[in-house]
Amino acid sequence: MATEKSGLREALTTRIEGIRRGLEHSRFIGAAETAGRWVTSTVKNSWLYNWLTAEPEPEVIVIDLRETWTVGPFINILDWAIETTKPWYEQSTLKRGVDAVVALGKQAAETRPGQLLIALLEPPEPPDERDETQDDQRNEK
Repeated sequence: MATEKSGLREALTTRIEGIRRGLEHSRFIGAAETAGRWVTSTVKNSWLYNWLTAEPEPEVIVIDLRETWTVGPFINILDWAIETTKPWYEQSTLKRGVDAVVALGKQAAETRPGQLLIALLEPPEPPDERDETQDDQRNEK
């Protein structure tokens, strides 16, 4: 091939090797690598990093707060208040206003700016699902 015998390729290869050797012996690059290792070590050994990356406890305990003496009576009062006021709310102007705002929000979501806003605020896919779809796409090629 013509590019294998060209002087340009040889000159570029020589220059790149010279730059690589220069960077290997650079004090600035060495200091930056040392600082990077120190920051990485400090972060990975920090309490916050370990707390955030710790595996969750395998046993989950569920407590029904309705059965507790402390919170149970308050929940019963809230249940009674909701059941008592629900019929009034169903016929209220407040409910009609809330329904109108919800309908307006649904209409706005169907517009181009609404779709853009939804796309911007939508959370990313979990990593496991994304990895599987990328693997499927790679296998199709």
